[in-house]
Amino acid sequence: MQFQTDSPTYAIPSGDHVVTMRNRKRMDLTSVKSIDRFDQEEFLVRTSQGLLQIRGEELRIVHLDVDKGLLTLEGTVSTIQYDEEESGSKGFLHKLFG
Repeated sequence: MQFQTDSPTYAIPSGDHVVTMRNRKRMDLTSVKSIDRFDQEEFLVRTSQGLLQIRGEELRIVHLDVDKGLLTLEGTVSTIQYDEEESGSKGFLHKLFG
């Protein structure tokens, strides 16, 4: 994939999951399905690529578009980690008793 250096933007294919971080202070995400849990120190975001855990300080939502699956966070990001989606009986039990 080639990027043009004279233009700061490029086309993102529909449905692709993209994470962009600027100076560990602002994070933009695409293909967001839901936000399972959040506070000022941790966000659990369900994406098309699995569950994304974002940890940091003074985290807050700047923009959320649930129809388009877009999320923008601000704060100091210290870690990001993906976990695979839960499936099978554990997911079913979690839905029942969660």
